[in-house]
Amino acid sequence: MVIDLLMRIALAGALGGLIGLERQLRAKEAGLRTHILVGIGSAMFMIVSKYGFTDVLPLEHIELDPSRIAAQVVSGMGFLGAGTIMIQRQVVRGLTTAAGLWVTAAIGLVIGSGLYEIGIYGTLLALIVLELFSRLSRYLIGQHHSLLFRLKPKSVPLVLLALQKERIRTGQVSVINRDDESGLCELSLEVTMSRRVIQSHLYEALMEIKGVHSLEMH
Repeated sequence: MVIDLLMRIALAGALGGLIGLERQLRAKEAGLRTHILVGIGSAMFMIVSKYGFTDVLPLEHIELDPSRIAAQVVSGMGFLGAGTIMIQRQVVRGLTTAAGLWVTAAIGLVIGSGLYEIGIYGTLLALIVLELFSRLSRYLIGQHHSLLFRLKPKSVPLVLLALQKERIRTGQVSVINRDDESGLCELSLEVTMSRRVIQSHLYEALMEIKGVHSLEMH
C-alpha cells in the first residue's frame, strides 16, 4: 500500500513536470519546478483526503467527508494561478500558464486517487492543447506580438495606416505618457501577424514613418 502511494506521488510530479517543461521552454512565468511541485502537492492532498484519517474513523460519532481536502486544492490553485497572471501596459498575460497549473493540480488529484489512466490521458490532452494547438493557431490565425512606439502624436494615424496596408490585425491600442519636453508619446499596440510578414522588413518600414523615434517588438 505504501509503495503504491509513493508511486502515485512520483507519477503526479512527473506528469506535472511534462506540462511544466513545455511552459519553461516557452519562457513562461511558471515552469518545470512549479508544475512538479503542484502535481506532487495535489497528489499528497488527495492521499491525505482519502487515507489520512483511517485511524479515527472507527471511533464513535466520527464522520468524515473524504472530498473536503481535495476540494480545497481547487480553490487554493486560484491564488497560485493569479500569481502568474500579469497586466503589462493594460494587456493581460499568463492566462494559459494559470490554466496549466490548474490542470496540473487536477492531474495530481486524479493520480493521488489512484486513477492512473485518467491522469495520463489528461496530461496527454493538455500537452496536445499547449503544443499542437499553439502551432495550429499560429499557422491559421497568426502570432501575437506587442509593439511599443515612441513617436510624435501626429504619427499615430500613420502607424495604424501602415499596419492596415500590411494586413496586420490590431487589437488593444493605447497612447500613454506624453512627454512635454520631447513632445513624444508612447503608443502600445497588440497585433497579430501572419507567417508571411517578415518582421525585419516591417520594423524598417515602421521606423521610416516620420515622427517615429523608436520601436520595440515583443
